[in-house]
Amino acid sequence: MENQKQYLRRPGAADYLDVSERTISDWQKRRIIPFIKIGRKCVMFKRADLDVALDRFKVQAVRPGGVE
Repeated sequence: MENQKQYLRRPGAADYLDVSERTISDWQKRRIIPFIKIGRKCVMFKRADLDVALDRFKVQAVRPGGVE
């Protein structure tokens, strides 16, 4: 990785996934995305884990090449 952090805090994770911090908090509470809790308030998200979690939402195209 070229100068990218492997672990992100909530604002960085939200920017990376292009969602709001509130969405990150919601996904965290619903255990949709894995996280590391370092202290009472410090939560970190591993970039690779975010990618894997987001892939679960992928919807496959019905036809090769998309919609006609």
